[in-house]
Amino acid sequence: MKVKVQVQVPSHRSVGCVLLIAIVFAACGSSSPPADAIAVKQTPPAKPPIVARFDCDTLGLTATFHDDQVLIEIPEQRARTLPRVVSGSGVRYSNGSDTFWNEGREATLELSGHTQTCRERQEPWQEAADRGVDFRAVGQEPGWFLEIDKDKQIRFVYDYAEHQVTAPVPAPTVKGASTVYDAMVESHRLIVQIENASCTDAMSGEVFPQSVSVTLDSRTLLGCGKDIVSEH
Repeated sequence: MKVKVQVQVPSHRSVGCVLLIAIVFAACGSSSPPADAIAVKQTPPAKPPIVARFDCDTLGLTATFHDDQVLIEIPEQRARTLPRVVSGSGVRYSNGSDTFWNEGREATLELSGHTQTCRERQEPWQEAADRGVDFRAVGQEPGWFLEIDKDKQIRFVYDYAEHQVTAPVPAPTVKGASTVYDAMVESHRLIVQIENASCTDAMSGEVFPQSVSVTLDSRTLLGCGKDIVSEH
C-alpha cells in the first residue's frame, strides 16, 4: 500500500523526526504508535527507612530499618549495618557475628557472643494510651506529669519523677469549661482542675487543647493536657 503525505514544516530537526515517525506508522496502517512504543517506565519511589529505639538489658540502641538491612547505633560504639537474612519467624539481620532479631516490639541482640533482650521504647503518650489512660497532662520546672484512668486512678508524678501520689478517681465537678477532680490520698489532698483553654508546653512548644493545674496540699503546679481516649 502506498501512502502519499505532503507536509510543509519549518526546517527544524526535531520537528522533522516527529513527522517521520508519524509517516512511518501511517504507512503501516496505524493512526498512532503502539502504547509500548511511547510508554515511559517509571521507577517507584524508595520507601523511607523506619527508625525505632530499643531498651536492652544493659544498653539502649537506635535501629534504622531499610528494605534489606538495618543500621544499629549504640552510644559510644561503632555503628553496625546488618543485612537481612532468612528467618523462620520475625525479621532477622546478621553479618555472621552480630545479629539483630526483631519480632514486633521485642528484639534479641547478639554482639560478640553476648545476647541481650530488647524492647521498643514507646513515646510516653502512646504508652499511656496503650495502658488505658484517658487523660494526660505535663508541666515543667519542676517536671511533672499526671494521668487519669477514669476506671482506676489518678496518678501524679512530680519533681522530675522523684515523688508520686496515686488516688482513686472521684466523681468530677463540671462547671462550664472547667472540670475538677478533688481527691484524698492518705493525708494529702489532690485537686486537678482542667480548663478547655489552649495551652503551650514551655519545653516542647507543643500546643494542647486544655490547661491544667494540679494542687497537692498547698502546692500548685501548672501545665497542659489532652484527652487520649481515642488513641487506644
